[in-house]
Amino acid sequence: MKNLLKILILILFLAASKKEMKSKIQSPKSSDFDLETDLMEFKKRMTDLDTIKLFFNHSVCTYEGYEKIEITKQSDSIKVRTEFKELTTFSKDDSPEWKLVYEKTISENDTIWPFGKFIERNTNRKTYKKKKHATLIIENKKDTIQFYTDGLVDLNHFLEDYYLTMRKIYPENKNGIYGYEPIEK
Repeated sequence: MKNLLKILILILFLAASKKEMKSKIQSPKSSDFDLETDLMEFKKRMTDLDTIKLFFNHSVCTYEGYEKIEITKQSDSIKVRTEFKELTTFSKDDSPEWKLVYEKTISENDTIWPFGKFIERNTNRKTYKKKKHATLIIENKKDTIQFYTDGLVDLNHFLEDYYLTMRKIYPENKNGIYGYEPIEK
């Protein structure tokens, strides 16, 4: 009887241990990705549970255009999905809609698209306080970082840096959403 009781206790212990190990192996229920500290290295720091949303205001003078980017992680890859809406060129009969520009999947070890370095170069433009007229807004869960420019010259420098960075992931640059190359005569 004692041996049977020992075997039963051992079976219960092994079953409980197996259940505990299985729950540890399963993917986590939440992510510890922190937008402020992890953004520059988001490709490596994101988990499959994270989504970074960017909203970029391309508007300058009389031109008005907006871009939405969604960055997600899938295993060891980063998926970048971009939509664009241009308000300058539509007629009064049309309502502008978000149009898919591209969807790219890159490795988490990618060195071609230096978006983290773009963020690092522009840290002087960011704030965590919500204000009107941000040029770039980045969100993850409840965290938000906004980037501002100071005047037209500063805006043009920021746009140039952004466009050059984004052309690395989207060199096709259809419809010139990341600026146009100057034509030499």
